[in-house]
Amino acid sequence: MARSDKLVITVDAQIAALVPRFLANRAADVDRIRTALAAGDFEAIRAAAHGMKGSGGGYGFPEISRLGAAMEEGARQRDAAALDTLVASLETYLARVEIRPCDGQGATGNG
Repeated sequence: MARSDKLVITVDAQIAALVPRFLANRAADVDRIRTALAAGDFEAIRAAAHGMKGSGGGYGFPEISRLGAAMEEGARQRDAAALDTLVASLETYLARVEIRPCDGQGATGNG
């Protein structure tokens, strides 16, 4: 992946040490959601997506919250095609993220 493909996300220095694990957990969610999707387990997808929706913004990743909310709705509607697209979007987003701690009053430039 070219450097220009990276998406630099600035996170508050106070939580910067927690972010790599948060992102690793979201990458694990990609695998769990794909497995659940293959099994038709929409409740497992809904639960994982609900967690992403609630935690993404708190870590400075509103896009993860947005994708989590969309996946939660897709799971409620049992829309496998939409979920497949959304989980691919999450995987692409996670691959592009590059973390930059900031010492300011909060995270900026996140998307």
